[in-house]
Amino acid sequence: MTTAVEPAHQTTTVNALRLHYVEYPSPRAGAPVMLFLHGLTSVWGSWRRVAEHFAADYHVYLLEQRGHGESEHVSLDRYRTEDYIADLEAFVDQMGFQRFVLVGQSMGGHHTIAYTAKHPERIICALANDIPPALDYQPANTDQMFPGGKQRVFATPAEWTETRRPTAPLTPEWAHSLMEREALKEVPGGYSPKFDPNAQMHWAPADLWDVARTITRPIFFIRGGRSQVLSAQALQDMDMAIPTARSVTLEKAGHSTYHDMEHEWITIASAFFASHALA
Repeated sequence: MTTAVEPAHQTTTVNALRLHYVEYPSPRAGAPVMLFLHGLTSVWGSWRRVAEHFAADYHVYLLEQRGHGESEHVSLDRYRTEDYIADLEAFVDQMGFQRFVLVGQSMGGHHTIAYTAKHPERIICALANDIPPALDYQPANTDQMFPGGKQRVFATPAEWTETRRPTAPLTPEWAHSLMEREALKEVPGGYSPKFDPNAQMHWAPADLWDVARTITRPIFFIRGGRSQVLSAQALQDMDMAIPTARSVTLEKAGHSTYHDMEHEWITIASAFFASHALA
């Protein structure tokens, strides 16, 4: 079941930083909170269709992290894991979430791992999509991983999409269209991605392997079989290192598994969430 309700857009200030978030209130009284975190260079709307599905049973929030979407940009030395986690901690406290489901894609999954380890008292269960606890992130190569970032203005949304196709060969057209609507803004001369270039070039992800080993809450890792970010060996190592982890590989998906194999992703994620949050 999905909802066609348009979400409410809100802003809040945490750590002297203005952050934008989106809320889908659930029709169910007392529904558990589910918080989504997007990936690097992305926006809340990348999760829109997934969020619409889960809004039937959960009170869904989607946070745009610093330097992304409508949230405030910061100086280039403030895109570290600890900066993002401090924002997340402050946001959760400000919103009054006691216990909730945390879901993150890529960079958002990295932050999901860190927060779940640090705050087991807050997490019902968590899902980290296609990200290892540590990665060899080279800023010089970011445009290969996240194309279209260095070029800031595109004549049309379609031109932006064409720069992204080589790294997303399995992504369906509906998802490309979704991202054109959600991730771009009109500027003089055309369209520009809604993120701070410094967020892409100066992301400083911490090595979370030692942190990940301390996770005690249920956590689900989903990997794309064609992903260039999370290897099969790394996923196996994650399963071995974290007793509460379970995992699955969607073989016909790339990095954005919830776009590339949307139906399968929602089916397996729904079962995991329900077994912990709706039981």
